[in-house]
Amino acid sequence: MTRKSVGIIGGGASGIGVARQLKQAGIDFEIIEATSKLGGNWQPAGPASKMYESAHLISSKKNTQFTDHPMPQDYPAYPRHSLFFRYLTELAEANDLQEHTRFDTRVREMTPDRGGWHLVFDDGSTADYDVVVLCNGLLGRPITPKIAEAVTCESIHAVEYKSATTFAGKRVLVVGGGNSGCDIAVDATKTADAVFHSTRRGYHYMPKFIDGRPTQEWLMDESSKFKDAASYWEHVETTFKMAGFRGEDFGLPAPDHPIEACHPIMNSQILFHIGHGDIDPKPDIEEIERDTVTFADGTKERVDLIVWATGYRVDISFLDRKIYDWDSKLPETFLRMVPAEFDNLLFVGYLNSPSGIGNLVNTMARFVASYVIGRQQGSEAFRVVRQIAQAHERLDLGQGRFMQTDRHRHEVDLWKFLRSVNFVTAKLASERHATQDNRLAEPTRLRA
Repeated sequence: MTRKSVGIIGGGASGIGVARQLKQAGIDFEIIEATSKLGGNWQPAGPASKMYESAHLISSKKNTQFTDHPMPQDYPAYPRHSLFFRYLTELAEANDLQEHTRFDTRVREMTPDRGGWHLVFDDGSTADYDVVVLCNGLLGRPITPKIAEAVTCESIHAVEYKSATTFAGKRVLVVGGGNSGCDIAVDATKTADAVFHSTRRGYHYMPKFIDGRPTQEWLMDESSKFKDAASYWEHVETTFKMAGFRGEDFGLPAPDHPIEACHPIMNSQILFHIGHGDIDPKPDIEEIERDTVTFADGTKERVDLIVWATGYRVDISFLDRKIYDWDSKLPETFLRMVPAEFDNLLFVGYLNSPSGIGNLVNTMARFVASYVIGRQQGSEAFRVVRQIAQAHERLDLGQGRFMQTDRHRHEVDLWKFLRSVNFVTAKLASERHATQDNRLAEPTRLRA
């Protein structure tokens, strides 16, 4: 059996980005994709899809695209999901990635073998790789709270939601204050008889446009005008309040956290519909008895359908936790990619950041290519990376800035993360070039 250098598990945006960089670096690889297409969550249908009819990007085109392969000029500032899926497909085709992919192949088991990894697939076939890069993402397994077991009315998780026709003529409760929960609550106003939206706390809401520009782009441009973070965020909050995006002004509870401590809720319509009475905001659920929901404020509502927009958990169940306890150790990996226990295993895309995917993946993918080459050559920089990973040193990637919740355990500060990864990648790459030029690279401590 031929053993390839790298196996990439997952053909979504992260897997596509890693594959592009490996190909450019001349490293042989294979993508293992459980479905019939590349594109991951952005597929419009199928077992991997998380898409609903109204879904659009919440990061702007400029901040989401791979800068070395821009989105078409005629794409709007926030492309709908089908356009972004088309873009990912074209990105893959431009690099002939389909030719390097095992489609409709789900990994059943993954075990260390002869310095690499032995993979067993659902159809019984197998493959071996020197290095495995896991790219199947954070949205592996839907989370439904235990209280859902008491429901006798119709009940679905957000992953099952596809269009507003689901809500026609019904009294609908959407549970969850994230971006999907807000999107679905807005959708429900189109066809439902009544819409209730239950959230556990107060949130900071951001419009998708401010001052005629996509908000993320405005935020980045404004940041350069301030000498300290406190003044900048005070300016941002004041601007959003003037634009009508302060939840307290619509009767919602004040957030219990600063605006920079939470993954942004980017939605221009949720407060509009609350202000018009189309959405009735509710606090956390206290009790469910058949089709009647009691909320923490004592109010009760009869509902016909509950949508649980309550998030997801990572699912790497094909890798036995006795081999690597991914559930607990993922947030502790060096650069959120490099585990201490294995030098032939990498994780890409298991993080959140208030940014688009393109440049983030490009940055991680360049690191992966340099890391794999460093491992192949046994370079000094690679050995130092391994020493740091094995020392379990928690590099400051801005984790302390964010709320300590399950939703934010994978959050990183964008700029700190990019600086750190780029620094280490540059060390790996510079030593590689020096070695190729037959010059001895000086040993160096990698500290961002």
